[in-house]
Amino acid sequence: MNVVRIRAAALIVAALFVSVGGCTKGGGSAGGSDAPRVMVLGIDGATWDVLTPMIEAGELPTLARLYASGVHGVLRSRPPALSPVVWSTVFTGKLPEAHGVVDWKTSQSKHRRVKALWEITSERDLPTNVFNVPSTFPPIPIAGAMIAGFPLGGATLGGNTGAVTSRAGLDDKAIGTYYQFNAKLIQTEIAGLDVGEWTRWFEAKLRNRPSWQAAMRVKRLANDKYYLSPIYRTDGQFVFTSPPDLLARLGPVLDGRPYIPEGPGWSKHAEPDTPNYLFEHLVQVAETQTDIVAAFVPDDWRLLVFVHTLVDRTCHPYWAYSQPEKYQDLPPEKAARYGTVVKEAYRAMDRQLGSLLSRVRGDTYVVLASDHGFATNADKRQYIGAHHLDGIYLVAGPGLEGLKGDQVNIEDITPTVLYLLGLPVADDMAGKVVPEVREAINRRTTSVPTYEGNTAARGTDEPVDKQTWDQLKGLGYVD
Repeated sequence: MNVVRIRAAALIVAALFVSVGGCTKGGGSAGGSDAPRVMVLGIDGATWDVLTPMIEAGELPTLARLYASGVHGVLRSRPPALSPVVWSTVFTGKLPEAHGVVDWKTSQSKHRRVKALWEITSERDLPTNVFNVPSTFPPIPIAGAMIAGFPLGGATLGGNTGAVTSRAGLDDKAIGTYYQFNAKLIQTEIAGLDVGEWTRWFEAKLRNRPSWQAAMRVKRLANDKYYLSPIYRTDGQFVFTSPPDLLARLGPVLDGRPYIPEGPGWSKHAEPDTPNYLFEHLVQVAETQTDIVAAFVPDDWRLLVFVHTLVDRTCHPYWAYSQPEKYQDLPPEKAARYGTVVKEAYRAMDRQLGSLLSRVRGDTYVVLASDHGFATNADKRQYIGAHHLDGIYLVAGPGLEGLKGDQVNIEDITPTVLYLLGLPVADDMAGKVVPEVREAINRRTTSVPTYEGNTAARGTDEPVDKQTWDQLKGLGYVD
């Protein structure tokens, strides 16, 4: 998308959201309009094993600037290193047995028994925007905007990764009911498409659900081989934002693209055609998500949270190709072809986060955190990357300078963000403020017994619904 158009759209959307959630400029009990703001950028799956050499080689200019000016170190995760569980610990400061998100069956916002960071700030009238954080569906009203992260069954139709077929195969029921409904439409769209090209996003027709709207696109992989993307819902009936009509106001930013709350899954990583299309589609999904977040950066928020998932979604299916010597019998032609994809994901992440940070104004603390790192899979014949408990943290902003900090734990992020915002840390939080951050800023740490109040009835043990469980299977997270 043209940069000028993005900036113009950002100004339009910023004007639309001045009054969302009853926010007041910079207000709240933590200071006036000149009080520091905090942008928390989650980089799902990031590891220093990849980041450090790339920073030193000058391949990640955005991260390099933050690294040179901020406190950084290992952010130790806790088992089970599952995204919803870990991110819930990150954003509550409490361990799973306290916050209630303990596995994939209890992986949505309805399962959380305690207040998340954005609820604490919203209750104090601090304008707060939250994007793409796992375990935030269904979305809740906050003092700003929220776009929920996965798992959220019902956002995708026709499979969670997509399908590969020939032109003649479009009429074959084996490719799925939803694609079969669209066979003639797809035939029209792929006419004249060159190998390696994508069609435009076009409206998918759903005969058995005429009130739904959805979009898909196709990539020509070879002479008579086509990748059909999943069919992504675009109608307002499936609500994953707060306010509910949030995406309807973001047309200038989306520019004809659907907003995809969770990109294609990696469950088909072992199929021969998957590596040919998966990474490119993942990058473009992450780019769309980042463009949406960028539209809110000029607004008067005090806390902005965004979890960027490209690195994680790439490392699962492509990690082995980046380290072929550690995997048994890995086809050398695949290692040669896809060996740089993991680094390409880090480069794309760096560019996309750089576009956000270039729009930040005023004194702002930037907090980077990952929920886990990556390492070689224990089953070296299964060509995927595995979660490692050593993730990353980095805190940059006023009063801080480049410094290697001690290892801290995932539950330390929320207390640190509260400290940066000038809010008390709750005594019932398991986490503490990162010591090097507290020492550098040299401001007294205040505390309150709890932020919970009367929350005894919060949370449920009822598992996620069948649609969500099917999504998790299709994405590759559960059997």
